[in-house]
Amino acid sequence: MNWDLDVDMVCTGSGPAGLATAISAVDFGGDVFVAASPADGPAGGAGVPVSVGAGRLHSWLGSRVLDPETTDYFVALSSDLGPFGHGASDIDVPICVVHETPAGPGRAVAPFFGAELREWAARCLASPYGYLHTRVSDWRTTTLHTADGETIEVAEIGSMRPDPDNVGASVLDWLGAQARDRSIEVQPDCALQRIVFEDGEATGAVFSTPDGELAIRTRHGVTIATGSPQLSGETPDMPSAAGDSTLRVCLVGRHASRFGRVELLTSEPVARDGLSACRPVNRQLHVSLRETRVHSPTWRCGSVDGYPSLGQ
Repeated sequence: MNWDLDVDMVCTGSGPAGLATAISAVDFGGDVFVAASPADGPAGGAGVPVSVGAGRLHSWLGSRVLDPETTDYFVALSSDLGPFGHGASDIDVPICVVHETPAGPGRAVAPFFGAELREWAARCLASPYGYLHTRVSDWRTTTLHTADGETIEVAEIGSMRPDPDNVGASVLDWLGAQARDRSIEVQPDCALQRIVFEDGEATGAVFSTPDGELAIRTRHGVTIATGSPQLSGETPDMPSAAGDSTLRVCLVGRHASRFGRVELLTSEPVARDGLSACRPVNRQLHVSLRETRVHSPTWRCGSVDGYPSLGQ
């Protein structure tokens, strides 16, 4: 394989997840290649859905990719997730309440439950803030606990005060400014054509550009993400006090999962009066700044039989 460029990480998609991943890599001394497909733009777009498994649709995983080896890889990771829909909680930025104290190394490892990790992957796929990384790794993350005692893996990008009238747009604008401050260039008109595998491990990606194919070798994997999400521009009934809240913009994942999302984290206590607990049947993630003060999302951690082994 003749490579045109060698970098630490390749990020497909110039939306929140792609930008956040690139920023995190640069902050740790890495160099990145960020590709914006022709579908990426101010209004966003996840590209053309691809059918995986028994006719199921995942809106951004493998968008426009026709390479059989790459498609088989996507199918292997997502075909057992089951059907899922896009609700209001899927299109807004998730907000999570966490404890400030990182989980200590002496704590027992939480048990894995395959169905719950599958659910996490499905939630990431349903969200325009989700991403898939081709390599499972716990490096560059901090283990934290949510207010309900669940374990998450967090890579913090920075802190900001979102616009309460348009949280999603303000987060995207903030990430764009952070990327520019780090001189991260987004390459336009680069559509993912295929992932390159060597001995079963993703070692690079090939993009189609107006000037022909561009082959990028990566030392630490490929992040598959969507372009900019479609933003409604409205966040109804948001109290003005919520606009004064400083939230942490983070990449959030689960141990041993390739899937993650951009989320906003806060350590502010939530009111327990009238708390609507998340139930296993819906596990809705409350996403508005107002709801964060009166709800506490519940997530759980698990593993899935058949997922590629750790580190591959």
